[in-house]
Amino acid sequence: MNGIVVGLLPGVLWMVAVIFAVSIITITVSRGHLFTPKRRRPPVDPVDWSMVKTHFMSFAAALIPFPVLTFTADLMDARMLAFYDHAQLPGAIIIFVLVLLELIAMYLQARNASETEMDKRLGVASHRNKDDIK
Repeated sequence: MNGIVVGLLPGVLWMVAVIFAVSIITITVSRGHLFTPKRRRPPVDPVDWSMVKTHFMSFAAALIPFPVLTFTADLMDARMLAFYDHAQLPGAIIIFVLVLLELIAMYLQARNASETEMDKRLGVASHRNKDDIK
């Protein structure tokens, strides 16, 4: 029983990191209106510091499964260890891409917020006339 729990631990930690990263990307895409055309985009707020801190926590969560696997490898079943040996590189690539997508989404939200701020300062209405929207 103990070997099963130890064997599942790196996989469960990896799935938590993936869920964490996907939720950060989803929240950032939603708040930043990343897929809304510029003419229809409502005002966008800058990236919250709490989201930046959450990104660092996500990065740490992405790293944790790999040393856990290294430290618990002696306690695992041979089949489970073989599975992790085959899944380790694809898992690392997936989590790397997700963390990179977090950064890209936060950058795009910051860019949209900058455009909103420029519109405010230059006196351009952030909501266009209804005639402009097609």
